[in-house]
Amino acid sequence: MKVLADYLAKTAGDIEISHESKEIPPPPEQLWEMHTDGACVPEGVGEGIVLKSPEGEEYTFALHFSIPVTNNDAEYEALLSGTRVAKYLEAKKLSVYVDSQLVANQFNGIFEANDESIQKYLKLMQELVVDFDIFQIMQVSRTLNKKADALSKLAAITFSHFKK
Repeated sequence: MKVLADYLAKTAGDIEISHESKEIPPPPEQLWEMHTDGACVPEGVGEGIVLKSPEGEEYTFALHFSIPVTNNDAEYEALLSGTRVAKYLEAKKLSVYVDSQLVANQFNGIFEANDESIQKYLKLMQELVVDFDIFQIMQVSRTLNKKADALSKLAAITFSHFKK
């Protein structure tokens, strides 16, 4: 031990200590999370969107439309609306959860989109997602999409008295 202590004492003057502070790079931007759902009922179309920032802030939206569309159209409308909001909030990395197996698999290229209106939705989505560093869509069960599902149904039925 004495040998090590003698060596450290002897060479201590040779060690340079820098007091200069180095800039620490910012942590990588974290992932935003979004749940969307669309509901189509006789009273109208509802969209439910739940967007959660990396810091845990939650933004919820319930949108009503009085246009006649299919349920799949309503799912895509909710996805488009939510993606636009995420883009507006300057999210760069986004994980999207939908309970529509069709929408998730069409966007991910697993299912083909044969319907002309669905092809238009897919094209709009592909144009929107180019501004994101990460954009992924996953299909989850309806039980894991409860808030967005409830918001879409609430918007479809409750706000039907508001006409555009």
